[in-house]
Amino acid sequence: MGQNLAISNPSSIEETAWELFETGSYEEVIEIAKKNPNHVFLNHLSGIAGFESGSNYEINYFLKGSSVLTPLLEAYLLKEAGKFREAAKKFLEYFKSSSVPVSYSILKTGILVSEDAVDFKTVLNLISIYKIRFSNDSFCKSEFFSNYHLRNYKEAIQVFAENAKRLSGERDVMGALGLAFVYMGKFDEAKSVLEKIPGYEELPTFDEKKKEFSEKIASIPKMEEKRKSLSMQELIDLGFAYLFSENFKKAEEVFSELVAANS
Repeated sequence: MGQNLAISNPSSIEETAWELFETGSYEEVIEIAKKNPNHVFLNHLSGIAGFESGSNYEINYFLKGSSVLTPLLEAYLLKEAGKFREAAKKFLEYFKSSSVPVSYSILKTGILVSEDAVDFKTVLNLISIYKIRFSNDSFCKSEFFSNYHLRNYKEAIQVFAENAKRLSGERDVMGALGLAFVYMGKFDEAKSVLEKIPGYEELPTFDEKKKEFSEKIASIPKMEEKRKSLSMQELIDLGFAYLFSENFKKAEEVFSELVAANS
């Protein structure tokens, strides 16, 4: 029996179906449910299996009755309807219970849906549940960016430090990491990261910023007027002009654009 099947006194057929679901044998789960049309848990599990496998399945067939899987099934239905925020809330509602079956596939779906919903708090909540049950770093990038977007810069940097081997090759991560250091006032660390942006040459110390970039800072209004036609180097100049004039939000926008353009 799968160790994550946390329902009271599961029958052998429920155990079998859940083990098949955990291993991705979704069509077999659906077949078991078809042979037991009055078994609510199996019908709900088969519906979720249908969504995970991408197969066309009769919705009305598995909506009948109530089971421990009801909130999860509702989450999948909301996801299919494109209602990602509502779906994210349902996934969190489901996983917060200590008496529900949990698998890698449904946690992964919940995390990805929450990202689509731009609900980064829920992403972090689900990742914390994931990390308790699974000992791998599959969602370290999601954890990093969720903390970053929530302005939890210290936590984002810590996530990077714990997963540097995996994340250091991700250009979008490195761009955000540099900006996280900027927001924390750690400009030397920011320099060592941001200098990896293509086209970067030599960044003066932050103490010298006004002197070294005074002309670029003064040119910000002119550069903004022709923003869409700026060359790569001009965008880099604009980004650092924002940075050294302490307009961190606009600096973030420019550096993020540069990283995306070269990823």
